Amino acid sequence: MSRTKVQLVSDIVGNVSGGASFTGIVTAAGGFNLGISSAGTTITSGPVKTLNFVGTGNTFAVSGTSVDISISGGSGGGGIGTAIKYADNTNTPFSFIDAEITVTSNLDLNTTNAGASNSYVVSVVPNVTVASGIAVTVGTGKTMVIDALQIGDL
Repeated sequence: MSRTKVQLVSDIVGNVSGGASFTGIVTAAGGFNLGISSAGTTITSGPVKTLNFVGTGNTFAVSGTSVDISISGGSGGGGIGTAIKYADNTNTPFSFIDAEITVTSNLDLNTTNAGASNSYVVSVVPNVTVASGIAVTVGTGKTMVIDALQIGDL
């Protein structure tokens, strides 16, 4: 009669080479080493635990083994509104702001997503409509300002 030795994954310590496959959630005590670069220059020096996308218009797309992150308003148009692109998809010095927008999901503007202390929640869109059945809650210490650039009368 032969015996089979079973080694639990939790007992494995050290480097795994040649590939490994796991089912479920994989964790690492010190975090995972994730290479992050900006314009081809590495900007991380240690383990990264979280990528936090802050603000609106921030998106990402997986491209092979890399993740392409786009930050709206980061260049072109002076950072106000949505950048207008040239035919080759590079930003022009111009941007646009829609004249109207409709809020279609419930929104709670509070200390978690609109500043930890007293703050102004601003919109550069002159006409903001809240769809029927949708709630926009402006929390304690928050002041809502619509048409912050006062362009509604242009």
